[in-house]
Amino acid sequence: MKPVTNIRSGLAAVLAILAAAGCAPVDGPKSASVSSSEQQRSGALALFPVLDAEAKPEENVVISPASIDLAFGLLHAGARGDTRQQIEDILPPPADPLGFESDEREVRVNISNALFLDRDFRFRDSYLRETKRTYEAEAETVDFTDRQASADRINAWANEATEGLIPEVIAPSGIEDTMVALLANALYFEGLWRTKLMSQQELPFLFGNGEEKPFTFVGETFDTPYTKSAGWEAIRLPYRNPRYAMDIMIPEDREIMSAAPSLEFIERMKLRLDDEDPELVRVQIPQFETDYSQSLVASLQKLGLTLPFNEVEADLSGIAEPGQRPISVSEVKHVTKLQVYDEGTKAAAVTTISIVLSGGRLLPKEPILFRADRPFIVVLRDLERDAVLFIGRIADPQPFEPEVIEP
Repeated sequence: MKPVTNIRSGLAAVLAILAAAGCAPVDGPKSASVSSSEQQRSGALALFPVLDAEAKPEENVVISPASIDLAFGLLHAGARGDTRQQIEDILPPPADPLGFESDEREVRVNISNALFLDRDFRFRDSYLRETKRTYEAEAETVDFTDRQASADRINAWANEATEGLIPEVIAPSGIEDTMVALLANALYFEGLWRTKLMSQQELPFLFGNGEEKPFTFVGETFDTPYTKSAGWEAIRLPYRNPRYAMDIMIPEDREIMSAAPSLEFIERMKLRLDDEDPELVRVQIPQFETDYSQSLVASLQKLGLTLPFNEVEADLSGIAEPGQRPISVSEVKHVTKLQVYDEGTKAAAVTTISIVLSGGRLLPKEPILFRADRPFIVVLRDLERDAVLFIGRIADPQPFEPEVIEP
């Protein structure tokens, strides 16, 4: 896969989009805004507060802004006129899509892009060449009139691209009568912690519905960046490849989180962690997994991305050969899975865009206790690219037992 626009848009621009959409940040500390010189990595990151505002306190929200940006890069390549400009303004394509991929020091990031194209519709060769060159997108012809077979093929691709974490992204009923193409991106992350979380114990976790129940926590005591600000505290858990890290934020008061803090505040905490010298921290986090599946159409429209979905005004003429019926986007589906455990993290996301015809040791000092025993925020970062690979609010973690491979 390859580029589409700089993955770093200004944070101020994203906040302006949120304000225009009437999505003021909720439940997050508010203070002086981040300078416009601070770079926001992803247009799709603006979807997180929109989706979070729609979710109940007891529900999880986990998205991959990078996957969404990459999927819309495939659409942007075939958009023209005002439709192309609107995508650039709201979901600017990443400047170097293939730059996300990595396989060093026991951290692996794989990117897969695919075009599933109807056998009876004619697509521009220039579009297929551009998406292949820029995104390494593989084009495959399918028969959308056979809903079961086409859904099976798309799901088999997703299963392979995510190494089994996401085996299904579309049901046969999701194959519309007028569908002519499905554009798909998959992002897979697997990384080992720099410090394995060796200790394991049962501790009470305060779930988002107000219940408190025992849950398996893993942890260790080690030096790592830690910060506190405006009633929140945060740590950074580095992976063995220092390019990657997971930031975890919790409110200082042990309480239910009705909504995530603002993107602006999350970014400020990230900058504080960037600058902090490591402190000795006793880390205790739940060993958990979570699944998330959501249509993004309504949320994208709230951000102002409307033209691709407009049957009359959508201009996707860079995809279709001349002389055919106009096409538009009918659905954008986003599916994620996140597993956090003692040795590291596995995470996967698939974004699909449906296109249809219009019509215990001695310590030198007392450690700081960081116990994520209430709803918390996770941000999986590519620190080298200053990009957010996954971001989520975890209010209902599900127990996870990693597969043990015998030597």
